[in-house]
Amino acid sequence: MRRFARTLTAIGLSLAPAAADAERYMPGRFQLTQYWVADEATDNADERLVQVIDPSGSTLAWACQRFVSSLTMEGTGRTWDGRLLNWASRTHGRACFTEVDTGQYPFGTGVQGYALVPFRSLAVDSRFIPIGHVVELPELRGMPLPDGTRHDGCFVAVDGGGAIRGHHIDLFVPTRGDYERLAFARELPRRVAVVVDAPRCAPAQRFATVPLPDHMPSDPRVAPRW
Repeated sequence: MRRFARTLTAIGLSLAPAAADAERYMPGRFQLTQYWVADEATDNADERLVQVIDPSGSTLAWACQRFVSSLTMEGTGRTWDGRLLNWASRTHGRACFTEVDTGQYPFGTGVQGYALVPFRSLAVDSRFIPIGHVVELPELRGMPLPDGTRHDGCFVAVDGGGAIRGHHIDLFVPTRGDYERLAFARELPRRVAVVVDAPRCAPAQRFATVPLPDHMPSDPRVAPRW
């Protein structure tokens, strides 16, 4: 079991590795894509409503097909009444979700109970990039952020996904509009270099948090969420 530092932060429990790992330059370049919180307010349409269920089969919501498709693709979505739904599992071939405590997880959950943090969280293939570690993407250093600052190029690997395989990483941004803004400005390269456990990125470890202690990771291996 991975060793964890038991340090509480303002948004949860920091899971910095107890001992610093050696910096690793990953071979080759990684495909860079983006994902975000689906929004029923913008994905609404005059379509038939479909049922959104939890793993027990109970109904969480009735929503239009377009939103449910976006929710399934992105993994997290906000309903018209402000509830946040997060991918839970696939049961009998059907996507199942759970309602998220937005006080603890304002943007949803990654794998192993980690909180998603906009512009900091990455979904990765854990066979290549270990979950809970810091990751430097040098090409994203200087990327403009909504508050007017520039990104330092440091991220944390806290999520996964069935479509994230091999040399592929997915950057979490809060909304589709944020993705479109960066894409229009050509701030999102299609492929990037990856450095794991870069010393300069050590302070970014604070973005790898598990707000609820009972969700603390117990196994560093990650099963795909979808």
